[in-house]
Amino acid sequence: MFRLPQAMAIALSCTTLIACGGSSSGSLGDGAEVGGVLPPTAGTGNLTLALTDGPMSTVEQLVVHIESLGLRHSDGRVVRLEPINGPVDVDLAALRDGRLHDLLNSAEIPVGQYTGISIGIDPERSHADFSDGSRRRMQFAFSEGLNVERQFTIEAGRHAEFVIDVDLGQSLHRHEGGMGGGGMGGGMNDYYEFHSVTRMIDADVAGGLVGAIDSSLVDVNHPECDSAPGGNWAYLFPGSATEPDDTAQDEIDNRPGPIVTDRVDLHPGTGEYRYHFAFLEPGSYRVAFTCAGEWDEAGDDDYPADPDARFGFQAFSAPVEVIAGQVVSLDVGP
Repeated sequence: MFRLPQAMAIALSCTTLIACGGSSSGSLGDGAEVGGVLPPTAGTGNLTLALTDGPMSTVEQLVVHIESLGLRHSDGRVVRLEPINGPVDVDLAALRDGRLHDLLNSAEIPVGQYTGISIGIDPERSHADFSDGSRRRMQFAFSEGLNVERQFTIEAGRHAEFVIDVDLGQSLHRHEGGMGGGGMGGGMNDYYEFHSVTRMIDADVAGGLVGAIDSSLVDVNHPECDSAPGGNWAYLFPGSATEPDDTAQDEIDNRPGPIVTDRVDLHPGTGEYRYHFAFLEPGSYRVAFTCAGEWDEAGDDDYPADPDARFGFQAFSAPVEVIAGQVVSLDVGP
């Protein structure tokens, strides 16, 4: 069975199911106890949970101050979890290429069906550091911070392991206009809002997909590409996709955007431009490559009719099958 690295342990402060009360930004509400502790006959299972992320072209660090976790039971109640050693700062931008941050390590959880997880974040103690040297705070579109929609089951005496993958490139949206405080975003009154674009993968069956991008396609070698840093990106699509599409907060062109994206970097040891998609569910996938990733903004939905005539794809691979427990290699060429 796949084992997640142990970076931080979080345990239940209690195994009581708590009603989801009035929540404030950054933490789960205290709520009102309903029903008390589950009867012993209900039983408990164990949950190991880790966090990973993909990069964003302009972000050097994105630190979130995690205060709590809430597992949403199918009956509407919440299992609230508190960190053993108190709140913790996690740099999401550092969790790429399969790197993980442990959130739970075999925590004891009441059995039952769950519909998702809320990660309580304090926005006042969270920030994004950009490549231009600026630091900005963020708003969170979900009141508690990060929201994960995924049904899963905790069974008596069984151990479940999951990885939550946050797609930073699709989650962080820049908005024009002020939210107070100034100094945020590209302009003095611009601000960034964090939307929870996440996947939750069963670690027992996860596979991976890695490969090299033909060097003739990257920005420094392709005549149609802007040679400014940060443009080379790989986009992952289902194997059934007939053509690639850009990222968008609201899809209006009836074409699904990427499952996840990854920055393509030059590896000095091999001289290859490589991508890395970790923790994928088994199935068929295709990889698209663009050398103009900096022109794909999550708030837009304008491919292929990009009004700036800047964004486009240079390659789209044939489908490849990802197998549970294996890392599959797929090189992408013209």
